[in-house]
Amino acid sequence: MKVLNHTTISKTLSILGILLLTILSTVGLGWASNHPLDVKVTMEYWAPYYSPALAIVPDGASINIVNPTSSPHTLTHDGCRMSGPGPCAFDTGAVQPGQDFTIPSLPPGRYSYFCALHPIMKGEINVMTRQPMISQTANKDNLLNPHNQKDR
Repeated sequence: MKVLNHTTISKTLSILGILLLTILSTVGLGWASNHPLDVKVTMEYWAPYYSPALAIVPDGASINIVNPTSSPHTLTHDGCRMSGPGPCAFDTGAVQPGQDFTIPSLPPGRYSYFCALHPIMKGEINVMTRQPMISQTANKDNLLNPHNQKDR
C-alpha cells in the first residue's frame, strides 16, 4: 500500500481545484453566466393560476408562457389597462390550449400581470439585475487575504 505524502495530497487538491473552476466557468454560475436561462411560467386551472405566481427572472432571460389548460388565457401586464401604472410592457394575447408564447427579455423591475379573459388570474414577474462578477484582473492577494484590504 502506497502512503501519500503532503506534497502529493497538495498537488492533487490543486489539480482538483483548477478542474472545478474550469467546469464552473464553462457551465456558468446562474446569474453570473453570460447565457441566462429562460424562465417558464405555466398557466393552470386552479389558484394561483400561474406557476410560479411570482417568477424571479435574471436580467436578459426570456420568459416562456405555457398553456396546458383547455381554455385560452393571456398574460397581460397591468400597464396595458386603460388606468394602468405606466406603459404596457407585454401582452401575450390569447394563448390557445397546448400553445406557448415567449416574452423577450424585460428590463429589471417588477411587473404585475393578469389574464384579460379571466381577471381573477394574477401573477408577478420580478426581473433581477445580474450580480457583477469579480474582475479577473483584481489583485488576488487582496481577494484571498482580508488583512491586505484597507479599512472602509
